Amino acid sequence: MKLKINNHDWGSIPDYSLSAIQFFCAEYNYHFNWNKEEQMVEVNSSLHGKKVWLSVNTPNENINHEIHEKVKEVLTHYGVDISIIENTEWLSEGDLFFELVTSKPKGDKRFVSFGYNEKLNSINVKKNLSVYKDELHFNGYYLLQERHSIPHLRCSIQCKDEEFLLNEAPAILTTCALKILLGNQKPTLLDLNVMHLLKTTGKLVEDSGINKDEIKKPNRHTEIEDKEYEEIKKQKANRKTRESQVKKPSAEIYFDYNLLPNRKLERYSIKADFFIKNTGNVDLLNPKICFRMNPPDKIEIGGQILPPEMSEIFSIQGQNGAQGWKYMGEDWLEKAFATGDYWIESIQESVIPPGETIAVEGLQFTLENLEEQETSTILGFVLFEEQELQLSSNNKIMITF
Repeated sequence: MKLKINNHDWGSIPDYSLSAIQFFCAEYNYHFNWNKEEQMVEVNSSLHGKKVWLSVNTPNENINHEIHEKVKEVLTHYGVDISIIENTEWLSEGDLFFELVTSKPKGDKRFVSFGYNEKLNSINVKKNLSVYKDELHFNGYYLLQERHSIPHLRCSIQCKDEEFLLNEAPAILTTCALKILLGNQKPTLLDLNVMHLLKTTGKLVEDSGINKDEIKKPNRHTEIEDKEYEEIKKQKANRKTRESQVKKPSAEIYFDYNLLPNRKLERYSIKADFFIKNTGNVDLLNPKICFRMNPPDKIEIGGQILPPEMSEIFSIQGQNGAQGWKYMGEDWLEKAFATGDYWIESIQESVIPPGETIAVEGLQFTLENLEEQETSTILGFVLFEEQELQLSSNNKIMITF
């Protein structure tokens, strides 16, 4: 059978490999298609067929057009269906709406920040933009107050240099779009078409004909002097040691919950604990937790979480002072009613050593009965600002009526 990967021909494969390729695609969320008539197997990355809307708004129309074309060319290469949009009041279909807006700063420095709506579950693109850390200062994230039915990311750049925008903005936008479309999964060679790029490079070298007679295949039986061999072993061991000493913050986050229906009141109670386990090799500091309710007006939260103004008075007093959890910000309730996001933090400084677990215990969510085929969801996110780490929980609470 013929094999196509991301619309590129990859030669032929034997019949017996079909089940292995099917299994591989299912495990990695790749698109698999077997065309029996043409005896062809097609494999496409999880990016294939994603629908994306793009809007670029700078004062210079020529720059807008150039950025549009560059971003479209790159994302189309990955199989993404991308459309340019001008009227951005409301979008109901698609996988992502992302846009670029610009303004001029007071000084000469450049700044970038990102806005996201409630449909975008979690986002942490700062690491992906580290290549710009010396020329583009990161100003953090903010919540967009709008009602698009699809995830929305807004890249806000403050910059006086139009040349910088023209050269760097397309790469920034495509990097962020790929990060969001791939979600929590790590990109593979197949996702980003690297396999085809490597294959093409090798073919160009083979077919170029330049100094062809001078290309020599390495002798498989070349002997390496003992001293050189020992030096290579030593370097490899040192590299492994350095890699093991790299500080890597990571965590496992999950709900443990029970559903308690109350048929008389047509309401449901969910008793839950929310766990954060440090699976990295460095301390995790001061987690900020977000519980996202959908629909926000049908779910209430309760438990031993205190309003910020009462945290010192009514908190549990331990050996090191006040303990427990409190809501974040004086207007926490107003924001929660508007967005469905309840943000909480520890009353005191909180440190989670490697291998240790902390929990928000005794949470209680109350759900009103919805119409048939409607779904209520409760998602959990944790932000470690000092480690620049944001994670979503491994599971979520979902009830379908």
